[in-house]
Amino acid sequence: FFSVPAFANMPYSTGLFSFFDDLPVLLYGVGCGGCLAVHNGVIAADNQAAFGLPGDMITEKCEFAGCAATDGAVCLNACIYNCFTPVYCLWRKQVREKTGVDGSLPGDIVATCCCSTAAVMQDARELKSKGLGYSESMK
Repeated sequence: FFSVPAFANMPYSTGLFSFFDDLPVLLYGVGCGGCLAVHNGVIAADNQAAFGLPGDMITEKCEFAGCAATDGAVCLNACIYNCFTPVYCLWRKQVREKTGVDGSLPGDIVATCCCSTAAVMQDARELKSKGLGYSESMK
């Protein structure tokens, strides 16, 4: 009768501090939290760079080495993240919207500013639980 979207609005599937729910994400987050944040940002933007920047413009010079447009998006997001870390608040909002998680931008700001690594790992676990962007090797 009624159809419910695949990702209806709901809370996160894991808690902010549920680090041990997913060991590969924990190791990735602790080993290189910034890389995980950049990866989440690219996945949330459908494999595009932040703010609509053209990732393929960077990688077209490196196609001979096997680089894809996604690699350019990762490079651009890494530059943005390293210059302005609070951009992750916006990426977290994109993750919530993509996965159908309830929340608000003020809540994203608090989570990201007070517990940034925990917020990044929570987003990665959520994306992974929805089957978005993480390979079989991370399962």
